[in-house]
Amino acid sequence: MTYEKKYFQILLLFCSLNLLFCTKLSIRLQGEIHHPKTSDNWDLTLEHLSPRNTNDSKKYPVIICHGLVGNRNYFKIKEEKSIVARLISEGYDVWLLDLRGRTDAGSPSLFFGEKTYSYSFDDYATKDVETAITYVLEKTGSKKVNWIGHSMGGMVVYTKIGTYKEDRIANLVTIGSPFSFYTPTKYLKSLSKFSSLLRIIPVVPLSSLAHLESDYNIPQPKNPFTRLFYYKENTEPEMENKLKSLSTNNESPNVFKQFANGVKTGEIQSFNQTISYTSNLKNITTPVLLIAGRRDHLGTPTIVRQVYDNIGSSDKTILVAGRSEGFAEDYGHVDLVMGTNSDSDINIPITNWLNKRN
Repeated sequence: MTYEKKYFQILLLFCSLNLLFCTKLSIRLQGEIHHPKTSDNWDLTLEHLSPRNTNDSKKYPVIICHGLVGNRNYFKIKEEKSIVARLISEGYDVWLLDLRGRTDAGSPSLFFGEKTYSYSFDDYATKDVETAITYVLEKTGSKKVNWIGHSMGGMVVYTKIGTYKEDRIANLVTIGSPFSFYTPTKYLKSLSKFSSLLRIIPVVPLSSLAHLESDYNIPQPKNPFTRLFYYKENTEPEMENKLKSLSTNNESPNVFKQFANGVKTGEIQSFNQTISYTSNLKNITTPVLLIAGRRDHLGTPTIVRQVYDNIGSSDKTILVAGRSEGFAEDYGHVDLVMGTNSDSDINIPITNWLNKRN
């Protein structure tokens, strides 16, 4: 038995104990919780935070969506220096989305029951995005929304607009969101090492691993995934602990299979591999701001530039967050959202870009 198999077997034992973990950390910035239901009967979580200055309310509400193995919390862990606080202070009506399988709407079962970790990226991009947009428009009376997605949270909308003709998104901001892997880094290629395990495990238990390290101070073995997710030197210790303890989620093996296949083929495809989502970027005409971190190993500047070059929008902007471009640091992946200077480096440019289009 390989080291990786032994490692994942140990982690699986802790998946069922997640509810017993006593997290000491908390987030003060809280909104009103909603649980809309998808067409296939999954509960999602939408957290609503109203604009602080109603006299300066902006035209379209904002939906913010997390990335792979994440949940909505990491958009708030910097509290008053978070993108959420920045937007509601600027007059935006903000809705934080948790895709299916996240704890607040009820965790899936490992093996049995109506809901297990058997869903795919396709379910996120079609059913979950559809439900979120429809629900927010019904609640706000707006005709369109702005969408901000980090990593996979941007990829689901590339798919929804480009392949499934979504026309209710007025403006799109993606942060570290790849949509092809023709030039993967060595850290990204490491995903393929675990692809064989995805056929036999019921869940990818990364939340369990993160909780062990943050809540119980049990160090995890060195692995290539850490570099994939954030640049440690640009992450304050408290933010790193909150990221692991409050913002990490277990993930469906099927979602990882699609990412691993993307690294192998170079493009993002449907789960049955009959549709190339990447090739449909040309169908997107929505105004779009793309942000890439100079040290990001998932959405590298080269990979994000490929999205920029292939997307059909006439109104498109790309920012590379690095010191040579005037930013405080060369950003990694998740630290684009909660890095040391992310409010001034990332949040303000996003807000300014949206203000011009709202």
